Amino acid sequence: MKWAACWALVAGFILCGCGGVQYVDNAESKEYSSLGIDYHDLEKAASDNTKSLLESGYVRSLAGLSKPKVLAISDVINDTMQHFSTQELTRKITRDMRNSGKFILTMAFAGSGGSKDKMLESVRGARGDDEVNQYGVPEKGNIIAPELSLSGKIIQRNTKVKSKQRVDYFFLLTLTDLKSGLVVWDNEINIIKVGKNTSAW
Repeated sequence: MKWAACWALVAGFILCGCGGVQYVDNAESKEYSSLGIDYHDLEKAASDNTKSLLESGYVRSLAGLSKPKVLAISDVINDTMQHFSTQELTRKITRDMRNSGKFILTMAFAGSGGSKDKMLESVRGARGDDEVNQYGVPEKGNIIAPELSLSGKIIQRNTKVKSKQRVDYFFLLTLTDLKSGLVVWDNEINIIKVGKNTSAW
């Protein structure tokens, strides 16, 4: 009986604690912003960079192509005090790039800003395995190499202004032609935040 009473008490505390949680609509969540990088910052950086790319002279020059360019995500360095995966940014951008019909993403090649699909190597490792129907195993030479590479860097700069703190974030992205090594597009999006020195990160 004592154990049952203890468990009932613990369950009551848990339920009371959960009662303070609420869902926040994305549009209203700016009210809870901090000096750190949040959902809205990544959305803006991705949206503005994608708009710059799709309106660039390079993309306009692809208008007559019969098939999309194969794109790989290279290294995207998070040089900030914030801990987040850079894939939150790159996958938003590459999703819109694919939706434009001018690009297609490969999962066979990737740097720190993306991820390789491990199943590619796993399936090819089944070549010659008597337990695997070889009819469905891909032959050598079928993986398509990327033509373009998306790379970048996110930089943070903190400045104290009187009793407040200013934080500048720089989202730098570059699209490189892998055959020639030439940069075909690059862009920089800046996000500036100001808050109290005690503002939570």
